[in-house]
Amino acid sequence: MYLKILFVIVSICLQYTTAQLVCYACSFSSVDTDRSCMTITNSTPVVNCIHKYCTIMRQEFRDPSGVIASFTRSCLSSPDFLNHEVEDPTFRTFYRACTINRCNIGDGIQSVTGSNLSPRPETNATNLIVPGTGGSFSLKFNYMMTMLTILGILFNFQ
Repeated sequence: MYLKILFVIVSICLQYTTAQLVCYACSFSSVDTDRSCMTITNSTPVVNCIHKYCTIMRQEFRDPSGVIASFTRSCLSSPDFLNHEVEDPTFRTFYRACTINRCNIGDGIQSVTGSNLSPRPETNATNLIVPGTGGSFSLKFNYMMTMLTILGILFNFQ
């Protein structure tokens, strides 16, 4: 009996770990000389993200215009904004978020595409990203496998 319970726990844990999002993760600021984070290559670091979003935050100085103050590719559970730009007297900041493996590519200026996102109401964003199939298949498959495992164990007890 203990072996069956252990099997269920391991099966569920494996399905959650295989469904993790994979995101690029790097950063730099205006004082850094290594700007490799701006361009995705085979050596760009990735992380297994336990959160919902791969993100990009690009912050530019307003004067001189277009000079990057900081740039971050990361993984967040609840970003401040999904796809939005914020300006203040010093900076113009681009926030980008997506929900598909390694989707936080690009320069951070263009909105990320191909993800299951809609803009949050508080952002007043004008573009709407239409949800697609994205990573939903793997989540449905993992759910189905979990249910089949539980049903198999229940029928085996009788």
